[in-house]
Amino acid sequence: MVDEMYAHLTEGGTWLPDEYIPRDPEDGKPLMPWVRHPGFLEKIMYNRQYEMIRNFLDRWKGKKILFLELGVGRMTPMFIQEPFWQLTCQLPFACYISINPKDALLPEVLENKGRAIHEGIAEVFRDAVELKEKEQKEDRQ
Repeated sequence: MVDEMYAHLTEGGTWLPDEYIPRDPEDGKPLMPWVRHPGFLEKIMYNRQYEMIRNFLDRWKGKKILFLELGVGRMTPMFIQEPFWQLTCQLPFACYISINPKDALLPEVLENKGRAIHEGIAEVFRDAVELKEKEQKEDRQ
């Protein structure tokens, strides 16, 4: 598809005839070449998921909530990281943990409400299970 599009670019490579622009199979709108376009998250599934999280937060906002970010990178921080940070700041009993070997971040404002763990998810969960098993063994003694 890319080769065909490239072959039909006008001189200077700034214009492509409409028939060579890829289209969304659902609604026929032109596809965008980058994920950060205005309609990126405006599909039915996104709206359902958004409603579910809003209902969850409305129900539990006065309780302890852990925002656990697993392996999120820096490509689109406005979709997961920044909302998690904002909610952790806003909700009095919320905490935040980011697990990522290279991209775990903890904003300064969350130093007392969170942690950035610079390890792989599998290692962190393995260590957590081992620690829990050790604590249970000690409790039985």
